[in-house]
Amino acid sequence: MKLDHVALGIHNVEAGIILYQTLGFTLRRRGKHYANGMPTAFITNPATGVDLELIEVAGMPAPSLLHLAFVVEDIKATCAKLQADGYVFEREPFFNEGNRTHMAFLRHPDGVVAQINQPE
Repeated sequence: MKLDHVALGIHNVEAGIILYQTLGFTLRRRGKHYANGMPTAFITNPATGVDLELIEVAGMPAPSLLHLAFVVEDIKATCAKLQADGYVFEREPFFNEGNRTHMAFLRHPDGVVAQINQPE
């Protein structure tokens, strides 16, 4: 068995698409959710094969999630782009000696925390 995709309930599908495109995802398709008729987007990270289904849940609480972790080649450039896009970092880039990885944590306006990693 393999992971097919992760579905995230978010308040704004368009904002979600922008965030995840910054992190390397590409939009595969848009649609409407079968149960609530709200906008959806299916996105894929071609480098990892990870698929996310973004489901808009406007007016409803979004599910909680600890974080999604992403590996990037240039953490400084990625952090600068995300900050320019208005995302707030919970922890500025730092070096984790334990796993020899540069890391940062940011919070998307919908509350999802993304961990950005650049291994040494």
